[in-house]
Amino acid sequence: MSQWNARDLRKAYLEFFQEKDHLWMPSDSLVPKDPSLLFTSAGMVQFKPFFSGTAQPPQPRATTAQKCMRTTDIDTTGDLSHLTFFEMLGNFSFGDYFKREAVHWAWEFLTERLKLDASRLQFTVYEDDDEAFDLWHKEIGIPKERIWRLDATHNYWPANAIIEGPNGPCGPCSEIYYDTRLSLDCPNPECGPACDCNRWLEIWNLVFMQFERSEENGAPKLTPLPKQNIDTGMGLERTSAVLMGFGSVYDTDVFTPIIRRIEALSGAKYGDNEQTDTAIRIIADHIRTSTFCISDGVIPQNEGRGYVLRRVIRRAVLKGLRELKFDQPFFAEVVPAVVEAMGDFYPDLSERQNYIQNTLRYEEERFRQTVAQGIHRLEEMLATPETHSTQVLEGERAFMLYDTFGFPLELTQEVASEHGIQVDLEGFEKAMEAQRQRAREASGIAEKLFTQSGSALAELARSAEKTRFVGYAALEGEGRVVGILKQGELVPSASHGDQVELVLDVTPFYAESGGQVGDAGVFENEKTRVRISDTQKTNDFYLHAAHIESGSIALGDTLYGRVDTARRRDIMRNHTATHLLHAALRQTLGEHVAQAGSLVAPDRLRFDFTHPKALTPEEISAIEQIVNEKILEEREVNIYQDVSLEEARQRGAMMLFGEKYGERVRMVEIPGFSLELCGGTHLKNTIETGLFKLVGEGSVSAGVRRVEALTGAALYRWLQEREQTLQTTAHLLNTPAHELPSAVERLRQQVKEAQAEIARLKQAQASQAGSDIEPKEVGGLMVVAQAVDDLDGKSLGSLADQLIQKGNHIVALGSAQGERVVLVVKVSPEGVQKGAHAGNLIRAIAQQVGGSGGGRPDFAQAGGKDPSKLKDALALAFEWHSL
Repeated sequence: MSQWNARDLRKAYLEFFQEKDHLWMPSDSLVPKDPSLLFTSAGMVQFKPFFSGTAQPPQPRATTAQKCMRTTDIDTTGDLSHLTFFEMLGNFSFGDYFKREAVHWAWEFLTERLKLDASRLQFTVYEDDDEAFDLWHKEIGIPKERIWRLDATHNYWPANAIIEGPNGPCGPCSEIYYDTRLSLDCPNPECGPACDCNRWLEIWNLVFMQFERSEENGAPKLTPLPKQNIDTGMGLERTSAVLMGFGSVYDTDVFTPIIRRIEALSGAKYGDNEQTDTAIRIIADHIRTSTFCISDGVIPQNEGRGYVLRRVIRRAVLKGLRELKFDQPFFAEVVPAVVEAMGDFYPDLSERQNYIQNTLRYEEERFRQTVAQGIHRLEEMLATPETHSTQVLEGERAFMLYDTFGFPLELTQEVASEHGIQVDLEGFEKAMEAQRQRAREASGIAEKLFTQSGSALAELARSAEKTRFVGYAALEGEGRVVGILKQGELVPSASHGDQVELVLDVTPFYAESGGQVGDAGVFENEKTRVRISDTQKTNDFYLHAAHIESGSIALGDTLYGRVDTARRRDIMRNHTATHLLHAALRQTLGEHVAQAGSLVAPDRLRFDFTHPKALTPEEISAIEQIVNEKILEEREVNIYQDVSLEEARQRGAMMLFGEKYGERVRMVEIPGFSLELCGGTHLKNTIETGLFKLVGEGSVSAGVRRVEALTGAALYRWLQEREQTLQTTAHLLNTPAHELPSAVERLRQQVKEAQAEIARLKQAQASQAGSDIEPKEVGGLMVVAQAVDDLDGKSLGSLADQLIQKGNHIVALGSAQGERVVLVVKVSPEGVQKGAHAGNLIRAIAQQVGGSGGGRPDFAQAGGKDPSKLKDALALAFEWHSL
């Protein structure tokens, strides 16, 4: 078995099923198109439209090696088998073959191609699935005692779907287990795949998707699907470990370069100590997860999938800090080993290596600062009176540190124990479980995969071919109506005034994709006119948002479509400008810049990109200059409609992070400056852009900036508005426009002088007011309590200082500012020694005027909302000894 490794297994699996007439399809991104999922967590995710019938597969059989991510059991990562990132090998049938072929091919691959010891294999089936049981027993020849019937919790997909749901496609499954520990003397006489002795390792799951679950009168109902489907998943790392005779996935070739790199960086030796071994395994797993996530366009953030990535990074960094004693950032330095281990099958890793490392380096540096802050926060929690009195740190507080700062519980316990304080573990676990439940709800494939099956589109897919787009070459053309959707349902016709979505067999309307908005325009014939406000793409169909302005339409009608040419032209200007901008950003800021999102609309363009800090005015100016230079150089824009992905890679074409490309791609080139894969619409020459202007720059999240820009007619309108503003300002200042800067500077100086004069007059007013105030002796201290007209807080403070300097001990002043009150209390050192406290005084005074406040013993400020009670409130100063 030792001649096998993970690379060989992946290759053998894909070739085996290609020999069985399966179409090899590339791995989908870790960021799924399904909005109900945070990450791609199984091989079948990308095929959801095929299983639900809303789209037609290119072939009825497919096979993949899919990169997957699951973090719901992240706390178990670090043992010998659990992973947050893994590859799932799969073979799929979309209404073609079913159980018999799936079972026979699985047996053939395992025993004939991989030559696994058949005696070490055991099998599970759903308890009522006699067909699967008989296939294994009667046709394959597996003894009955090696086939286990298990309930719907173990052998149904989604788990326990019959009772708990969700509604949608479902079915029984059969799992294949390998006996990894023949020598284990398990005391359970029924030891098998359901035993928890860790002897049995699941290596393949065959899902027989044969029912549609629904509810009838509140009870679950299973209806046979018109087409039965197969979805299988084999864990690459686990099966590789079995083939190579290893007891751990971390000994396989997709991990060994990574572990060697961690050893070299840390000085630790894997295999010497279980505590450091666990840390090395966690870092090795998490660097794979982080590398692939960032390569697919995920960035560390405080919400959504970015939050999950941040948690993974922080968990690994903390292990490095605590267990491997890394005193400098290290995590990014492991990335080259991931590229070495997996870059041959995933070439985008090497292409994006610098960006991945820069992102991780920046994140770790920020987190190390956060760790210091977290320790400080923990010290504050431990110092609170309630913690001191109970000698227990509340579990919710410990979890807040874990959730916010990434502090593991053991670190909190370690620091707390140094102070003689225990941690409320029960409260921590309760908060943790609530978080786990939120994670399951956010990313669980079983719960959310088929919650919206799109039955109307599934019905449409059975009767109509996918929409053919002709809008690259033409902005008008004829098409036949093949679908009319009204409020999500297919209808045979629609009439004047209706708002519907039209599907035609052919359309010149571009559907929103890649950041470019959908086209607008009209469809019409001799009896009907339809206004199109937007175009979207769902699976294989272009949906035109339509308002029927006159006449009616029915299925089969022929309509002539005209795209709004001026609007499309503006969009094309902004899309070509976006490519120029992307190249200019990389030229100015560095090759770490990568697109992280975009909007290409008729009136503006928006571009998000990776960069750790705000752009300087000089950088903005340089970027604008480069883009406008390329526009004025009248460079041709070349479109290559059908290029192999490999050729595009070799030519250095830019590719969007997280985007899945087929074997044939469309490439847009501005010779000598920009080369990108793009499906959008573009100008023929850069000169058609007109001019380009950046009008906004800001932050989207940590490490991601956003710029907004204008071209064409929108830029002309923007310039007109600015010129009008300029002329109006010049008129108001009675000066020529070109002299505005000096005129504004003169005005600014005049305002500064006027403000200084006002301040001087207020000071004089305060001094005058102070000379008229008479103190009152209370408890051996001279006390002043006075309402003063129309003084701000600063002037009241100056007046209080003057009165203290005259020998008074307590000064309480207030002034009405419209409907609000400003309060100041000052106490001399002698007054403080005798027990007077400015903060306590002002708190009592402020409460009387509808406010609140506090401060130091010698000085305090506050405000209020009821000027009518100011005089009575200030009189409380004479009761200083009781406050």
